[in-house]
Amino acid sequence: QIDETTEDLKRMLNNSAIIEKIEERYGNEKRRREQLISHLLLMPLLGEAKEIKHFPNGAPTIESGEDIHISISHSRKSIAVAISTKPIGIDIEEIERNQYKLHKKFTTPKEQEWINNCAQSSQKQLISTIIWSAKEAIYKLANTNGLLFESEIEITPFDTNSETHFIARYRNTPCKCNFLIFGEEVLVFSC
Repeated sequence: QIDETTEDLKRMLNNSAIIEKIEERYGNEKRRREQLISHLLLMPLLGEAKEIKHFPNGAPTIESGEDIHISISHSRKSIAVAISTKPIGIDIEEIERNQYKLHKKFTTPKEQEWINNCAQSSQKQLISTIIWSAKEAIYKLANTNGLLFESEIEITPFDTNSETHFIARYRNTPCKCNFLIFGEEVLVFSC
């Protein structure tokens, strides 16, 4: 959850070189706070503060002596980070967003059928959000430009009441996804 002030975050990060680079790169206060929090969340996972850099396509990376992959996601309320020795993608989304109204723009025919078979509108919204978030996480995992959400990434339907993981495919490559619902947000990570 994003609750701290920028000054609090700077004190917590306590790394003037990283703070200076964030202030140089990001003029928007919201983006600065997101970057500071992302660095703070990675610190205990990496054992120290490391500068987050970006590939030309925008994917985050860190310089390390090991093969470490990172993924970062922001919602209005929260920030999530993931690290792995293998490629990983993470996404966090608010359930109240309008994914259901827009779902035909990012879903396959099978996914549309899954959504349309839901009796309750709240379940339709939840599944639409999970599908969107999973596709965002998979896009980050695949790190492949031009990957089409509506035709090249497909989520296998599953029971959101009893399962927390599911299988997806992108360009016929299988990948595992896990999801967590907390409050009004969904977090999906894919590896």
